[in-house]
Amino acid sequence: MSAQKFDGSAFKAGQKEQWDSVADAWRKWWPTIEKGARAASTALADAIDARPGQRILDVSTGIGEPAVTLAGLVGPEGSIVATDQSAGMLAVAGERIKKEGLSNIELVEVDTEVMDLPEDEFDGAVCRWGLMFLPDLQAGLQAIRRSLKPGAKFAAAVWGTPDQVPFMSLPMAVAQQVLDPGPPPPPADAPNVFSLGVDGMLQSAFKAAGFKNVVEDTLQIQFDLESPKEYSDFLRDLAPPVRAMLAGRPSDQVELFWSTVAIKAEAFVDENGKLRVPNTAPLAIGTK
Repeated sequence: MSAQKFDGSAFKAGQKEQWDSVADAWRKWWPTIEKGARAASTALADAIDARPGQRILDVSTGIGEPAVTLAGLVGPEGSIVATDQSAGMLAVAGERIKKEGLSNIELVEVDTEVMDLPEDEFDGAVCRWGLMFLPDLQAGLQAIRRSLKPGAKFAAAVWGTPDQVPFMSLPMAVAQQVLDPGPPPPPADAPNVFSLGVDGMLQSAFKAAGFKNVVEDTLQIQFDLESPKEYSDFLRDLAPPVRAMLAGRPSDQVELFWSTVAIKAEAFVDENGKLRVPNTAPLAIGTK
């Protein structure tokens, strides 16, 4: 049987639905996750040399990062345009922005691949863990590049390969181990959280889109949780692929899956019983 042709439009529609479906859960979990993730926001802001008075684009802002971090750096005389295709996630971002008392962030619901922003508009642009989900990565990168002023920088972080990101790959490995039948492989060419994880892939994509002086680095991102149980609770709330894998399974398989996740997570428990999970995130910087 021939492989089913990948449908980028259907994939994006599914992504939008999935992110909207977990937006409420992010209200609960973002403070916990952001303790580790803020290192990426800081690194991206440093990479584009964000400073007072600038106008900066944040693509795939999700819960409002790095937009909120950048808003403090550009100050009231600067401004941030933060985009995402999920209205649900933008609602969470809006609540954060209001709570922080920020008035210099504009939220825009738009698909990155087709966003039609003014040319030569921004002093810099960032994207934290969003590019790997784009079916047409070059379309997205070129849209971002067009919106930058000449000489402005774009910096993006993605996730590494599965072995470098155990916080996300662990449940998928457990599923392959204990579920029968195992989860089906994704469609050929379908984006996923690890799509740009191989060394040099992000750098090559930047160059293909016309960015100059492209360099790639790596970030170390550690997520800390109270226990393996809290990790399991996080996955139950915020991992639609896991929920999809378990849907319709016999209860004994579901119970085996979650008990095995907890056992595997024990490998990351420190002497105080806390979960400390290190992960690698490639970061690329390019100039228009």
